[in-house]
Amino acid sequence: MAQTLDQKIAEAEDKLARLREQSRRTENGQKIILGGMLIHAARKDAKIRAWLLEEAEKSITREVDKKRLAPLLDTLRRTPEPNQESGKETVSEALNNILSDNAMRD
Repeated sequence: MAQTLDQKIAEAEDKLARLREQSRRTENGQKIILGGMLIHAARKDAKIRAWLLEEAEKSITREVDKKRLAPLLDTLRRTPEPNQESGKETVSEALNNILSDNAMRD
């Protein structure tokens, strides 16, 4: 049975909606991965941390976004410089990272 023009249009619109949703999911996943990578780097590198805090101050304008990021940004502001002598994380640094990671999940 041949499809009507309206059926073909509806089918094409459905396919387009599915493709848009797939694209959105892919992009969101990429943002999450890059965001996690950036946060990790900011915890370890003072220059990256300073840049991230500066960019956040300039770029984040919505109050809801500021509130959502406040715990992370506060933690980054309080993050001590990594132990330069050994390159290893101290116990207090490890605890700080664990606690800040848990705060981000809540």
